[in-house]
Amino acid sequence: MRSLTIFLAAAALFTAALAQEIQGVSHYSPGDPLVNIENTSPTETHVYKVEGNADNPSSAYGAGSWNLPMATVLPGQTVHFQVGPGFIGAFTGSKGAGTRFEVNFRGDSPGAYKTWYNSDMEFGMSNTTMGPASGSKQIDGNDSLAGEQDCLAKANSAWGSLDQAAQQNLLDTGYLEGSTGGNGALTAVHMDKQASDDVISFFQNIAQMNAYVMPGSVAGKPAGLTAAVADSFSWSVATNELTITGY
Repeated sequence: MRSLTIFLAAAALFTAALAQEIQGVSHYSPGDPLVNIENTSPTETHVYKVEGNADNPSSAYGAGSWNLPMATVLPGQTVHFQVGPGFIGAFTGSKGAGTRFEVNFRGDSPGAYKTWYNSDMEFGMSNTTMGPASGSKQIDGNDSLAGEQDCLAKANSAWGSLDQAAQQNLLDTGYLEGSTGGNGALTAVHMDKQASDDVISFFQNIAQMNAYVMPGSVAGKPAGLTAAVADSFSWSVATNELTITGY
């Protein structure tokens, strides 16, 4: 019986170890910037493209390098990604073809954390969110989660507001899949840099994805988009720890 108890205890420790993993820089002190990457799927492995600013200091992950090894998160696993002091960079789901989260841990107040982050669906969209690990709110009091837990559901919630002709026009682009009419519904949604203005406007203005769907503060925006789209979807929080959750 004692040997069985020891075996079960060892198995539990092994399982716990599999559920937690540390990646990023080897040096870490309490209070250093940290990005937790949680995979809530019981079956799918999530892989994130990791990018670091070329001007990152030596203390930060990816100093002087933009393209870095991808972060792999197994089903049910949480990776604690130690990005290091002064990190600016991005994590993009679906091996770089999903939602992209840009983060800036440099702050602007010595001794007081002020972390900036945003959600970008210009290159693709995945069911992923980012927000403060503490569950705290954005500085202005609004929801602190960037990104969408279910992009298809969010698009479907707006699909019925379009007339059949508008629906068919969007389906013809190939970026939305599904059916038209009163009982019509979407079955899949896609996004990349080649998407037309109509597609961008649907996701940004009508479905109101919780991200910017095109670069902000640039010329040539589709009609009806704000002058600084990216700024509208940037968050600033008083914490040095963020969590990416993949669904």
